[in-house]
Order: sequence, then C-alpha cells, then structure tokens
Amino acid sequence: MIDGRVQIGVVGLGSFGARYVRALQAMTGVDVRWGVGRDPERTRTAAVSLNLPYHTVEVAEACADPKLDAIVVCTPEDAHVEPTLTALGAGKDVIVEKPLASTVADGEAMVRAAAEGGRLLMTAFLLRFDYRYATLKQRLPRIAPIHNAYAYRNFDRSLFRLYSRTHSLIENAIHDIDLLLWYLDEPVVRVRGLCRNTMGLPNPDVNWGVMEFQSGAIATLQSTWLYPEQAHENLQWNAGVQLMGERGVLECANDRGGLRANTDDAGILLLDQTGWADLHGEARGAFGAMLRHFIACIRRETAYAGTTAAEAQEAMRIACGMVDSAARDGEPVTIERGAA
Repeated sequence: MIDGRVQIGVVGLGSFGARYVRALQAMTGVDVRWGVGRDPERTRTAAVSLNLPYHTVEVAEACADPKLDAIVVCTPEDAHVEPTLTALGAGKDVIVEKPLASTVADGEAMVRAAAEGGRLLMTAFLLRFDYRYATLKQRLPRIAPIHNAYAYRNFDRSLFRLYSRTHSLIENAIHDIDLLLWYLDEPVVRVRGLCRNTMGLPNPDVNWGVMEFQSGAIATLQSTWLYPEQAHENLQWNAGVQLMGERGVLECANDRGGLRANTDDAGILLLDQTGWADLHGEARGAFGAMLRHFIACIRRETAYAGTTAAEAQEAMRIACGMVDSAARDGEPVTIERGAA
C-alpha cells in the first residue's frame, strides 16, 4: 500500500492528456510528476502550462523515476503499445485510453506484460463508472435473461476529421462493445460488420456491427458521424443502449432530458452532467469516478472493479472481427476462444 502521495506520469499532452492532468491534480493526495510528449518544444510548453515538475520525450526516462507509481497513456490509438509496455516493464501501474490498442497482437502483448509483471492495466472505459449505465447493470437480473440488445453512438461530421484516423468500430463503438460484454456476461461466438464511407475520409463514417452470444442472444451496435456540424465547445453525442429481456426492457439514452442550453452562437447544447462533468474544478462525472477508482486501486485500498485487461482485449478482438467482416461484405467471423 502507498502511504504517501500517489505520483503519476501522463504520456501524451494533447487535449485529452491535459484533461487527465488537470483532473488528477485536483485530487487529494495525487501529484502529476511527469509529462511525456513527442516533440521537445511542445512538450516543454505543455509541461510549463500544466505546472508539471518534470517533462521528457522518452517514456523510459519517466519510468526510471523510482518515485513514480503509475502512467496514464493518452497517445493516439496506434501508439498505445510502446509506452504501456515500457511502463509495465518498469513496474508501474497503467491506465490507457480506450481502445486498449489498435491491433489484436498489440493488445495481447500488453495483457501478457501486465500479467507477467503483476501490474494493473486499466483501459479507460468510463461508462462502467457512469451511474446510469451502472444502475442498468444492477437492474439486469429483474429482466433476465437478455434476448436482444442495441447500442448506438452517433456524432457530428466535424469531429470525424480527427477521429477518422482509426476505424470507428475500434475507436468509438468499442465503448458499446465493452458495455454489451459487461451486461450479457457471456462469450460472443460470431460477429458481423457492415460499413460505408460517405465522406471520403480514411475510415468509414457509417458502421454497424452484430454480436451473436453463446446463449443465442443478439446485440447490434451503430456508430455514425452524420449529424450536421455544430458550433459547440463541448462534445455532443447521440448515444444509448437498450436491453430486452424475458421480463422487461431497460434503456439508457444520453440525449434525453437533463440540462440544455440554447444560445445564438451554438444553438441547442446538451450540457454534460454525467460523463465529463466538472464541479468546483474537480472531475465529478464518470471520468472523475474512474480516476478516483484507479488511484484507490494503486493505493491498494479497494478491489479493482473496472474493465479487466482480458476484457478490454476481448472487446478488441470483437471490434477487429467486425472490421474483418465488413471488409468481406458482412460475412460472419467466428470469435475463437482461448486467446488473451
């Protein structure tokens, strides 16, 4: 158990990395000790702006610090594996932004390194810490068994200029794959994928997936980027999940009810109260709850309750199976058992 302050390093100091830094700095008993970037000058500028005592462009340099307890990995999806393996190899706990990796092989290497080193490898699936989705999980026994599930996650076109760098079934729908695996809690035997590229960007903007579970339950998921462009500061999304069981239906929708603003410059905005919400400078939504749980686990104050490394890897295998299926016009792909 760590008796003193928890010392954290953040790899990737872009907008997401800066969000992690500020949220962690606001937590009692936590110091963000290192910032790690790729470009020396940009890294120095970011470190000064974020009041970080140490900065470097080498993950290994930060991980060589004996006072460092854990690393946060906020790099682009295809750059998760190297800093994660370096940190785990140095005996640090790691939280990595979702998805776990961009390929099944990279994910397997990360899971194996965590197991061999006895370190915590957490993937940032924050929806498990969203009280709405967690309450839905708690109520599932009332309607079980589940026969049909549907999850959707749709954004506006402007955001896809950045996020088209990675296939949406891997980068975006991975949230929903994790939720569906958590809710149904049984193996997926086959998947299908159908995708369309209507915007001419590197990856498809219309994505559908089907998951067939061992019990015969079917889950479908949708991830698109076709909402009109919005003049917004906060991430806006149309997302939710529906579960149909033997004895009822449970639903959660991000964009129904809640706090809204309607302004001349931005139109109607759904103001986030649950995911990334801040209160008095502290992350109080699901993001904050996830980080507080991670810190408590580092301190060995609680048992880990997030997505396990093996579960994150299973979500990767399913997402990649859907991408493979879509490349073959929706031909089913069998999810083989036995891999990490």
